[in-house]
Amino acid sequence: MNDLKCPNCKEDISQVEIDCEHCGFPLSDTDKEKSIFIGKQISNKSKIGDAKESQVKAQRILYIIGGFQIINGVLVYLNTRNITDVVFYIILGLLLGVFGYFSSKKPILFLSLALILILSYYGFLYIIDPEFIFRGILWKIVIIAFLVYGIWNSMEAQKLKKEHKFLEK
Repeated sequence: MNDLKCPNCKEDISQVEIDCEHCGFPLSDTDKEKSIFIGKQISNKSKIGDAKESQVKAQRILYIIGGFQIINGVLVYLNTRNITDVVFYIILGLLLGVFGYFSSKKPILFLSLALILILSYYGFLYIIDPEFIFRGILWKIVIIAFLVYGIWNSMEAQKLKKEHKFLEK
C-alpha cells in the first residue's frame, strides 16, 4: 500500500518519482523551486476565481438588460399599442435572461451568444436610426466590455483547467 501523497494535489505518488505525474509538482527539487511552483498554482487558481467573478457580473448585466427590454416592451405597448414591437422586446429580454441563466453552465457559449444578440440588436437599431449609436453610448460600451471581458476570462480559465486538471477541484 502506498502512503505517499503529493503535497500539492494530494494524489498517491511513488517514492521514485521526481515530479508528481498528476500535477507536475517538483518532488525532488529545492524548496525555492517548490515554492515557485506553488506560487504559480495559487496564481492560476486566482485567475480561475477571477473568471468566475467576471462571469457572474456578465450574468447580472444580462439579467438587467433583459429586464429593461421587457419593461421597454411594456412601455412601447402603453404608448403605441403596437403588439409587434412588444413581442420583439419581450422575446429579446427573455433571450438575454435565458443566456444569463445558462452562462453559469457554459459561459463561453452563452456569453458569446448574448454578445452577438446585443451587437445585432444595436446594428438593427442603427439601420433604423443612425443617431441611435450615440444615445447611451457609455452604457453600450460598458455592456459590451463586460461581456467581452467575461468571455475572455472564461477562455483563460478553460485553458488553465485544461493544462492543469487538478485545479478543477
